[in-house]
Amino acid sequence: MKARPWIETVGIGRLSADPDGLELLLELSAREPTVGEALGRLAAATGRLATILDSQGIPPSDRRTETLALEPWHGRTGELVGQVARRVTLVRLRDLDQVGRLLSAAADLGDGLHVSQLRWTSSRAQEFLAEARRLAVQDALGRASEAAVAARLLLGRVLRLEELPESGAFPARGSRQHMAAMAGPAQLELDPGKLEYSVLVRLRCRLRKPGSGERGRRPRREPGPAGRR
Repeated sequence: MKARPWIETVGIGRLSADPDGLELLLELSAREPTVGEALGRLAAATGRLATILDSQGIPPSDRRTETLALEPWHGRTGELVGQVARRVTLVRLRDLDQVGRLLSAAADLGDGLHVSQLRWTSSRAQEFLAEARRLAVQDALGRASEAAVAARLLLGRVLRLEELPESGAFPARGSRQHMAAMAGPAQLELDPGKLEYSVLVRLRCRLRKPGSGERGRRPRREPGPAGRR
């Protein structure tokens, strides 16, 4: 049986959007001679941080413990001198102006508190990804249609459609993030830039020769199943 021709193309859809949220990873650490003392000091600092978050109106649903660790503390010559207890808390801020107030309120926790990571977010991320996905499929179909025109063939039904793993939401482009450990809001400068949403798809379509009544006409896309990811 003669194999029926097909074409495979890759399409990309990109979308830029302004962030409307922020995620901070707040790391608390305590160094003490013993495990008990390190954990006790860390627990006290964690309680004070929780009080600060409450005072800033950040609900428990917008906080999550990411890491809880206990590590040996070695001196300059390698001898064991104590223990270091660490706790990393993810805090979601839905008001971008809140970050300065939060860090100012948390400044009294001292050098034991550090902002270990900052991520811009959007509450409409799924909506933006869906639009980028639509643009990617449109791009792949356009490329396949152009190739069919060049080959004097008609573009048939979609045989396969898959989303490639390179798709997703990416950090803000062109943003600047300068943060001192906890030196106060006067040294805080944030520029969110743009969040980038990108979807890459691979599309396979059937090709066929035009019939007698279709000769000389521009190839068209025949209706067919859109395929599933």
